[in-house]
Amino acid sequence: MGSPKVRILLAVLLAAAGRTISIERLAEELWTPDSHPHRDQRNLVQQYVMRLRRRLDDRDRAILVTKAPGYRLVFDPERLDACRFEALHTEGQGLFAAGAYDKALTVLGDALALWRGPAMEDVPVSPTVRTEAERLEEARLAAAELRIDASHRIGAHGDTLAELRALRLRNPLREGLWEKEMTALLASGRRAEALDVYQRARRTFQEELGLEPGTTLRDLQQVILSDGGAVR
Repeated sequence: MGSPKVRILLAVLLAAAGRTISIERLAEELWTPDSHPHRDQRNLVQQYVMRLRRRLDDRDRAILVTKAPGYRLVFDPERLDACRFEALHTEGQGLFAAGAYDKALTVLGDALALWRGPAMEDVPVSPTVRTEAERLEEARLAAAELRIDASHRIGAHGDTLAELRALRLRNPLREGLWEKEMTALLASGRRAEALDVYQRARRTFQEELGLEPGTTLRDLQQVILSDGGAVR
């Protein structure tokens, strides 16, 4: 989409989901307090808007509208991966809550398949870009965890181990991922490995936070240690 500031502008307008963003707010997104240009900001914002308009064409099916006190981007949400992901995530949550785990697994898989890398990966940081990227990444992780839960509900614990390890390595302080990995190992008959995961979790929380694992993890360890422990 051209220059870094044009990419910021597009990302901010897309995140606004059709709402009007004032010129003053756009200026705050395009420049930090220490890098505000000495020239007229309104004129500069308008120049970047013109550049973005030139980049958009009929294939994008998006129209950049001037509307006081600024601009808004009119587009079909179905054309935006983030909107499609969130709709599928919501559908998957409903299916999981209804006990339709197989269907939830499929829908959540479709949602996660829309991801091609980190959110806003090629967009320079601005207040909205940072917030939106963090929100989307959290939703992505929540969808991945729910898909893993759906797999566990249908007994496919072993199928989730590689994904769980990868997620846990990227999010070492997310206790639920340690718990799911321990559960999957226990259900797969790998009790010793599950206990080893607990010890690694304990060391991680002690070194990073100075804390012991939470009650859920400690209780799961006791379940693993007990001969009659059951997995859900």
